Parts: sequence; C-alpha cells; structure tokens
Amino acid sequence: MIGRLARAGIALALVALIVILALAFRRDPHDIRTGTVGKAAPAFTLSRLDGAGPISLSQYAGKVVVLNFWASWCVPCKQENPALVRVYERYRMSDVVIIGVLYQDSTDSGRSYVRDLGVLWPTVVDDDGRVSLSYGVFGIPETYFIGPDGVIAGRHIGPIDEQTLVTGIEAIRPAAAR
Repeated sequence: MIGRLARAGIALALVALIVILALAFRRDPHDIRTGTVGKAAPAFTLSRLDGAGPISLSQYAGKVVVLNFWASWCVPCKQENPALVRVYERYRMSDVVIIGVLYQDSTDSGRSYVRDLGVLWPTVVDDDGRVSLSYGVFGIPETYFIGPDGVIAGRHIGPIDEQTLVTGIEAIRPAAAR
C-alpha cells in the first residue's frame, strides 16, 4: 500500500513538473516584465574597461542612453554586435549615447572582445554585479533605453537587431534632435 502511494505521489509530482515547464516555455522571454521600465534609471559610476577612468550615468543627463549588458562568452552578444556597431556609427555625433556594460566576465576577456569586434562606444565593468541587479538584468544580452529625462523607457532581452535599436532610440529622442 505504501509503495503504491509513493509511486502515485511521484507520478503526480512528475505530471505537475511537466505542466509547469510546458507553461514556462510557452512564454516569450522578451515579455519578461521588470519593475524598472517607467522608473528613473538607477544611477551608477563604473570604471571604464579601457582604464580611462570612471563613467557615471549622470554625465549623460539630457541624452538618450542605450545601455547594453554583454559578456565575451555570450554567443548572442556577438550576434548582435554588428547591429550595435552600425547604430553607434549612425548616432555617434548626436544626442544618443551607447554604453556597454561588461557582465560577469573578466576584464581581459572583455578587452579582447572590444578590440576584436570593433566596439568603439564607452564600455564599463560591473565587477560586483550591483548595477546589473539594480536594472533587473535577467540574462544577457539585455538592452535598456533611457530617455533624456533619465527614465527607463524600454528594455529588450536577447540579441537586438538594428531596426529595434533605431525604433527604441527614435521613440524617446526629442523631435528637435532628429
């Protein structure tokens, strides 16, 4: 009798696990909600990957900031990099700033990635992960769009393409700057 109850309990637990996993995998990871969108972007000051001193989010007040969390070991990060390069070239002399944030990676690996993939925008190192945590980073790559008012206007989870970057930027860019 106890053996039969134990088997029934195990079978029930397996069915419940399968149902939970099936429901979880039906969700689009791009739809994962965060409490940070619509709120003021968490302030930070982090060291530049190239060693040229710190960068603070506050120094870009009044600009559109695209904050991209990445790592050298992240294959989707490498896939999205050409789109980031093109968008950087498009906006580099404007009111739009891209900042890369090295996430859970070594500085040496990050420097090699930046050098090898042609990353020219400022990149900082989130050594202890506090900035990533404050933004609600779920996994990388993740990209946040911060308006000139300092409010997080949007978030994209996963590799981002050029059109999504441009659309996100233009949606929060002041009309006079276009």
